[in-house]
Amino acid sequence: MTRWPRIGWKTRLSLTSWILGTVTVIFLTYQWLPIFTLGLLSFSGPTGGTTFPMNGTSFHWYQEVWRATVMNDFKPPLMRSTLLAAACSLTTIVLSVMAAQAMRGQFRGNSWFFYLMLLGIMAPGILVGFGFAIMMRILGVELSWDTTTFLVQVSWTLPFGFLTMLAVFNRFDTRVEEAALTLGASRLKTFRRITLPLVLPGVIGAGLFGFSLSYDEYARSMFTTGPDTTLPLAVMAQLDRQLTPEIYAIGTTTTLFSLIAVTLCTAGLWAMRRSTSLRRS
Repeated sequence: MTRWPRIGWKTRLSLTSWILGTVTVIFLTYQWLPIFTLGLLSFSGPTGGTTFPMNGTSFHWYQEVWRATVMNDFKPPLMRSTLLAAACSLTTIVLSVMAAQAMRGQFRGNSWFFYLMLLGIMAPGILVGFGFAIMMRILGVELSWDTTTFLVQVSWTLPFGFLTMLAVFNRFDTRVEEAALTLGASRLKTFRRITLPLVLPGVIGAGLFGFSLSYDEYARSMFTTGPDTTLPLAVMAQLDRQLTPEIYAIGTTTTLFSLIAVTLCTAGLWAMRRSTSLRRS
């Protein structure tokens, strides 16, 4: 009977790391390959289509996005989506920090409050948007992207920011707050000078969740936007009329802007931590 040699723990650890790394690379490739394909097709020639092989290369479709006609002008929907996402991001930050702070107090009914906050994730988006639109019509409220769409999208982005802040506060050392309170600082000053700088990464994460989830939200916006559409609605309307590489140019541009925003937030957070570390030393 042949006996297989025993593998040492270092070899098993190295083998496991390689396997997990390979699976991660395969998953990321599967996730980002459609985006890379979209970016590649956006540089098709003037007579290019939406499939391979590409018929030439040019910036023609980016120019078409810029000088678009009234029927397919994506600049107003892009501006509305950006402003709406920024408003949802700021609102998500404020409400999620307040809700997470309240959960730290362990008040009566906090378990019901927790599940109530998560209803925005559990409920189907298209049903939420349809039901909210019907309720607004019954109340006589005019549907608009900056009112009704804003409210329904905050109900979607807030649970993600809330869970992010709960995870941050779960690792938070309350002794630093107690020390500040013992030394005579008020609760407001303790939050501003102690708590907020320590949980700032979670605050930025909640804001990024609010921006990204609102920016590309379609199901909840479909019934609540009114006559002025957002970018996802405008793109879907264009798909119903004609599919051109112009759609790919819009997708590539917005993806690039999102990556730049995330990079700037990360760099700013790193710079703030670096500055704080230098001041302490």
